[in-house]
Amino acid sequence: MKRLLKKIFVKIIDESLKPIRLKLEHQEDVIRHLVVADFRNRARLNRIQNRPIHIVFVCHMTALWNMFDSIYEAVSYDSTFIATVVSLPYRHDSLQNGEYKDDGVFEYLQTKSINVVKGYDKENNKWLNPLDLAPDYVFFQTPYNNFPDEWSTVNLSLLSKICYVPYGGCIYAGEVDEIVNPEDFFSKVSIVFKENEYSKDKFIKRFSQKKWFSGISTYISGCPKLDFLTESESYTGISWRRGLHEGVKRILWTPRWRTTEGNCHFFDYKQFFIDYCNDHRNIDFIFRPHPLSLQNFLKTGELSPSDLENMESAYRNSSNMSIETNSGYEDSFVTSDFLVSDMSTILFEYFATGKPVIYTHRVDHFNEFGKQMSEGFYWVKNSTELHDVLEMLLSGQDPLKSRREEIRQSLMYIPAGGAGLLIKDAIRNDYINL
Repeated sequence: MKRLLKKIFVKIIDESLKPIRLKLEHQEDVIRHLVVADFRNRARLNRIQNRPIHIVFVCHMTALWNMFDSIYEAVSYDSTFIATVVSLPYRHDSLQNGEYKDDGVFEYLQTKSINVVKGYDKENNKWLNPLDLAPDYVFFQTPYNNFPDEWSTVNLSLLSKICYVPYGGCIYAGEVDEIVNPEDFFSKVSIVFKENEYSKDKFIKRFSQKKWFSGISTYISGCPKLDFLTESESYTGISWRRGLHEGVKRILWTPRWRTTEGNCHFFDYKQFFIDYCNDHRNIDFIFRPHPLSLQNFLKTGELSPSDLENMESAYRNSSNMSIETNSGYEDSFVTSDFLVSDMSTILFEYFATGKPVIYTHRVDHFNEFGKQMSEGFYWVKNSTELHDVLEMLLSGQDPLKSRREEIRQSLMYIPAGGAGLLIKDAIRNDYINL
């Protein structure tokens, strides 16, 4: 009886709120049409006056700069564009409530001679007003609202077009996929760039029935993070203890940043790798923590400050282990021999190098694309299996090599000239065809 009364009550409330919802939806439609018309008029006026297209890159994590690097370079060499990078501190569930973290983006990008401005003045507790920048297109590093209201996608979508480029590989299904593709973000986006046809089709299938979806343009661009693989840049192996010393195998470990999804193996193999490296002096080893992992584990209590200090001390005093906390990981990717990782976007990026991947499995969160790619992984479920696969690869055996290359050739899309150039051209075409 109580259940029936509850259903009736919910239905009554739902019906009573229906006119309000319809009114709000109508208001949103009106606002959306006004914003589109205003942007079109401003763009036409700017073209008449030969003003460049202004792209703003909002950056809060140094480790994710590589998703913008090739796009920034492409627009910087094109006189029809002007690019501004805004560094912002960010909030996150892994931080204490109300806390914003400064990841050192401003200082890092200054060393790379990037046109970067501070989005937050700490001394005066003042945030830069995006209106002062008058952006045409805005890129965020992640599809989450990690900033104050003035820098939210809700506000910025009223004065510019929000663009999305993939910050990670399209390998997830289920809960993880829901997290990395939030509707509240994409409902404010105007242009979406996807890694490949599978990722684009999946995105369209998920959101195409939403009313806001009709305002989105979707492109297959490849992943800008992979553009470095097409460059002829030389790498030094700076993070390895012994540099590029011959006769040494170099192993990279990139565990997931939280355990709540059931697929993080940081605590399973934290001590294993310390012991393994002590017993195997013929390897160099890099532990590259996710930018959020250690702060998250400290907050949840899964890692105590003394545990962290003991681990860092073991790495600090080792001759063949190091913790890589610098921003770019391209050097470590190119100079490593193979990767050990659990469910991470790094799997997608590293697979593009063609090198062996050891996947530490617990819970299957792969979508169909990820499952195809994972056929080229060495799957391990415990430390014994991990030890055996490490020994096999260190001995020079790599039975999945040819299969891995077949999968890589069939699944990975890297456009001629790189994703950065394609994305720049797509934005220009969008702008001139308004």
